[in-house]
Amino acid sequence: MPRSFSAAPRRETIAYRNQSLSYTLVFRSRRTIGFAVRPDGSVHISAPAGTSPEWVAQQVLKKADWIIKHQEAFANRPAPAPTRHFEAGSPHYYQGQPYQLRFAEARRATVTVEGDELIIATPAPLTSAQTEALLHTWYARQAGPLFAEALVRVWPRFTEFNLMRPTLSVRQMQTRWGSCTPRSARIRLSPELVRARPECLDYVLLHECCHLLVGDHSKAFYDLQTRLLPDWERWKQELNALPK
Repeated sequence: MPRSFSAAPRRETIAYRNQSLSYTLVFRSRRTIGFAVRPDGSVHISAPAGTSPEWVAQQVLKKADWIIKHQEAFANRPAPAPTRHFEAGSPHYYQGQPYQLRFAEARRATVTVEGDELIIATPAPLTSAQTEALLHTWYARQAGPLFAEALVRVWPRFTEFNLMRPTLSVRQMQTRWGSCTPRSARIRLSPELVRARPECLDYVLLHECCHLLVGDHSKAFYDLQTRLLPDWERWKQELNALPK
């Protein structure tokens, strides 16, 4: 078998349109040059052994627009949503408003909103996991009435289509805010949506209602969604910024 070749990485910089473009270069046993832009914006080049750094620089210049485009895309990504904590004083959201978590003692477990506090009262102290589970249960109890109110706000936008009014249900989901079965006009929404502003909830519900007309995420779907809710991207971004 031929021996593999891999030289130590080297740092290179070239000038492109009045700016510096830096990259890490490594020579390997390969036939073609490879380009990679990582989420931190760093550029990594794998070049065939036997080629020169000058030749690689020429290839980087040819690929510079592609590299910069990907660097900008990574730089413009929204910051990861903060992680929720379940200790006293931790912020938690309900209908878009932040509340501080406070614990109290009571004969039975209850969750109430008072002023700027979300109060969890229980007979005995809770672990973080137990607190999280109790909050999930409370969100689910609030969800039904809030989802019904959202449908009252959203559904008039679909009057022109003469559709069957959908049935809403609450379902915990790991990776989605909602789902729709067009055939039965059934829409399932995550109880976590009660943490967001009503406008965010309306966006998700409208999104699922649009699937009653267009089942996929094609251009036709987004054209319809934009016509019915022109600023939907704003609410999507706000929703995805909620602490996970």
